[in-house]
Amino acid sequence: MRDHPEGACARAAYLRCSGCGLPAPVVTRYGGPMADCRRCHYAWGVHHDPVGCRRRNAEDEDLAARIREAAPLLLAARALLDGIAGRP
Repeated sequence: MRDHPEGACARAAYLRCSGCGLPAPVVTRYGGPMADCRRCHYAWGVHHDPVGCRRRNAEDEDLAARIREAAPLLLAARALLDGIAGRP
């Protein structure tokens, strides 16, 4: 799927199959994007919104940045609490 200006969408490469629950690859068939589960032979049409996808990617990147900022503080707090509890 090449709906993004920068190229193919990494998020829409696989979708979870509602039949078996495993990831199904998104491929172009019959003139549009479809998810096609090889295991249970279930297929369905896929609608992809590149604007919403970019918005979700930006939110995910923001959350990852906030976690990277908080990780050292959380590790320091854990070490402090372990020291108070008398654990090595």
